Amino acid sequence: MKPIKNGSPRAGAAALAALFCIACGAFGGTADAADTKVGTDGAMFLKLPTGSPRVQALGNNGVSIVEGGEAMSVNPAGIASAQMREFSFSYLNWVQGYGGQYLSYIHPVGQAVIGVNLAYYTINGFDVRDDQGVPQYGTDVKVRNGYTSVTLAKGFFLEKFLVGVTAKEVLEDNGDAQNRNTVFDAGAILKLGRKLSLGWAGQNFSGKSHQVVKVQRVGGAWEFNPFLTLALEQRTYSDRKGKLGGGVEFNLPEELLQVGRVSLRAGYSPSDNFGRNMTDKTLDTLGMNDISGWAFGVGIYSAQTMGYGMGLDYTMAPYGALGKATQLALRFQF
Repeated sequence: MKPIKNGSPRAGAAALAALFCIACGAFGGTADAADTKVGTDGAMFLKLPTGSPRVQALGNNGVSIVEGGEAMSVNPAGIASAQMREFSFSYLNWVQGYGGQYLSYIHPVGQAVIGVNLAYYTINGFDVRDDQGVPQYGTDVKVRNGYTSVTLAKGFFLEKFLVGVTAKEVLEDNGDAQNRNTVFDAGAILKLGRKLSLGWAGQNFSGKSHQVVKVQRVGGAWEFNPFLTLALEQRTYSDRKGKLGGGVEFNLPEELLQVGRVSLRAGYSPSDNFGRNMTDKTLDTLGMNDISGWAFGVGIYSAQTMGYGMGLDYTMAPYGALGKATQLALRFQF
């Protein structure tokens, strides 16, 4: 591989790609010597669980239980269970100043459900330096990444078997080059009885070779009772080996509280060690300075807010010296 000078826009893209490899590695598992393809594919922002703080809080595990608008970024089959129209918005604050916004709308049509969404990512304060390490303050490197998609899903056998497909237009612009790709997702969820659900999703297929990272998810969830659910999932990326992760969700049902449902979540996926954080006051207060791979979240939902359904979800995931990633989402059902 040819060396890249730090002062060029291409250096900005390379540095950003390195950041993605590090950050997304927290969801893919620890890299080892045999994982020679790590970071070789593009559009790595598609690994991020934008639009679903719930799945992020479960350690990016939830292919078999994701529902509503958040499902389009994880498993398109999940929107098939929607009984109402839903609008959702989320903001993801990733590490090192990278962040994204996510908008979605789903609409039941007959026995099917249609969904559309839009995600957009950028980075603040991008640090560009020359080959001597001197900051280039006059250099303007614009990072614009995102995608828009359309999803169609349908339930069969009394909503016990859900399937969905997505067509997605992906843009990656990291300063030196711009790539556009049309890719496709597909997914299925099988509900066996009231407790066990199984799910599969394949994402970003038919894109140009190595320009879009491909993702495969296989997982299951067991609902012990209305209060406790355990999720397990194996994720495999086209640029690295798969790893197994899991998450747990504890619910206080709306029927019990009378005013809404409260959910507490935690999850883990094998992660690289990113070192100890010395600057984030929140992580220091919580004693999470050197923790990575874990995620924690809370959700509040009510079906009785002025006759509509409304939900609020928040997730925090520490990444050691890199800081923390947070995501906040609002959804409105009508």
